[in-house]
Amino acid sequence: MWYGIILAIGLILAAIGLYLFKNSLGFIRNSERATGTVINLEPVRDNDGTTYRAIFTFKTMANREVVYRQNGSSSPAGWRVGETAQFAYRSDNPEAAKLLTYWGSFLGTVILLALAMPLIVIGGGYFFAQQFLK
Repeated sequence: MWYGIILAIGLILAAIGLYLFKNSLGFIRNSERATGTVINLEPVRDNDGTTYRAIFTFKTMANREVVYRQNGSSSPAGWRVGETAQFAYRSDNPEAAKLLTYWGSFLGTVILLALAMPLIVIGGGYFFAQQFLK
C-alpha cells in the first residue's frame, strides 16, 4: 500500500513539474526580450549573516523603465554592478518579468522533478519487481 502512495505522489509531482515547464516555455515563447543591468546589490541580513540580492533595471520596447529585484540572494554576490542579463516580459505586465537564466526560468520544474523521480523509481520499482519475485 505504501508503495502505491509513494508512486502516486511521485506521479502527481511529475505532472505538476511538467505543467510548470509547459507554462515557462509558453511564457518565454510569447514574451518580449530586454537587456537588464545590475544597478545595485541590496544587502539582506539575517541570523546567518549578510547575503546580496541583485537589483536590475531594464527598458521595455515601449521605453518604460522597470526595476527587477532578484528573488534569491547569495554570499558572495552572484552579480556585480554593471553586469547585464536577458529578461523576458509580457508587454501588458513588465513587472512580472523573468530573468532568462536556467534557474530563473525552470527552478520550480527542476525541484518538482528532482523530488518526483526517486518516488516514481521506488514506488514503480516495487510494482515492477513484484512481477519477478512471485
